[in-house]
Amino acid sequence: MTLQSEVRDSGPLRTIILSTGALMLVIAVVASPKEAFDASIQGLDIWWKIIFPAMLPFLMLSQMLTAFGFTHAIGALLGPLMQRWFRLPGNAGLAIAVGMCGGFPAGADAVSRLFQDRQITAKQAVVLAAASHFANPMMIILVVGAAFLHQPAAGYFLLVVHWISGWIAAILATRLLPAPGNRTNRVGSTALQADNSSLDSQPTSPASCTSRSSAPHHATSKRRSIWSDMMIAAREAHSRDGRGFGKLLGDTVSQAVQTLMMTGGYMIGFAVFIRLVSLYLTPGSSAALWPAFFELHLGTYHLSQTSLTPMLLMSLLAAVLGWGGLCSHLQVSVVLKTTGPGTKSMLYFAGVRLTHGLIAFFISLFLWMPFSRYKAQKSGPHYRRMQSRTFQHHSVGYSYIVQVTHTRSTPFGVSSLLHVWVLRYFLQS
Repeated sequence: MTLQSEVRDSGPLRTIILSTGALMLVIAVVASPKEAFDASIQGLDIWWKIIFPAMLPFLMLSQMLTAFGFTHAIGALLGPLMQRWFRLPGNAGLAIAVGMCGGFPAGADAVSRLFQDRQITAKQAVVLAAASHFANPMMIILVVGAAFLHQPAAGYFLLVVHWISGWIAAILATRLLPAPGNRTNRVGSTALQADNSSLDSQPTSPASCTSRSSAPHHATSKRRSIWSDMMIAAREAHSRDGRGFGKLLGDTVSQAVQTLMMTGGYMIGFAVFIRLVSLYLTPGSSAALWPAFFELHLGTYHLSQTSLTPMLLMSLLAAVLGWGGLCSHLQVSVVLKTTGPGTKSMLYFAGVRLTHGLIAFFISLFLWMPFSRYKAQKSGPHYRRMQSRTFQHHSVGYSYIVQVTHTRSTPFGVSSLLHVWVLRYFLQS
């Protein structure tokens, strides 16, 4: 879909609504410059101090894993499950693996490449874009768990709930929600005829028949084990990449920084928009309401600052992670517009995201109490032993200092400084 056709299909009403909304936003910023500036600084502060240092190393490593063929091997492992559970071709396992390992921007890019290579149909691309939409795992563990909640174990709990609920939502969507799609789709200048009567239909183009992925290997060699298919897929992906380690390292750094810069721009822009919406449209509403709806990072941050019970807090965080935020939906909308009608595709995508959030909420609500009891049982005795050893260690050290300062000819100033230092060290630890 070209830019001209997209503009022609948008309609005058949509153009008027978008232009009027942009004008009202500019007027709101001019009318409330201090609030807009404070919101921008807050978004920049969260991104620069938490998101950027936590996500940069993992984004580099995840791109290296993709270049070395790790995600392609996982895609070969998920190939049989794609056909049985999701009613998708085996090639779709690559997009699911990339989405689970790298987050929703990487998953959407994988879906776009599969569709442009004519390995999946338009209807399958819409379903796959919704099924591969996962939050970045290191964002959940490091940012939400360690930085926002100060509980790394909570990050692992949210990650498991996020993955399980995402798979359940995708399976339900393929069976209950009808996916939109065109019968004729164009990739560049070549028309691709696709039978969209069911999700089991396969593209009949020559490119899909000669694709060098794990699915052809699995189809042509029945006796070969799944581990052999994984190794073959990894080797072929690594050979196709062909970059040396130095070149790969430089490319991963530049791509990771570019991705984080885009994330920071989204965060700052939506932080200003959320503050103005809360100020003019819903004054007095909860500080976490609009951030949770619009932007994933801001929503989880504001939720972590609330005084909710742990069970309700974890359930709401799981729901927000499943929903993903309207900001992430807009990033995926570019992929969905190339596969069919934009409005229908986005409604389907939003329906799957809403289902993911609801399932994650109830799973977290059901599993948090057993998880918290198990964590308390595992960490309780060890924590008490460590505390007792620390107390004995500090008590012995403090008694020694007192004995030294009172039995020897220690100046009064040095004695006072030693007492203050030991007390500060004991209280801080």
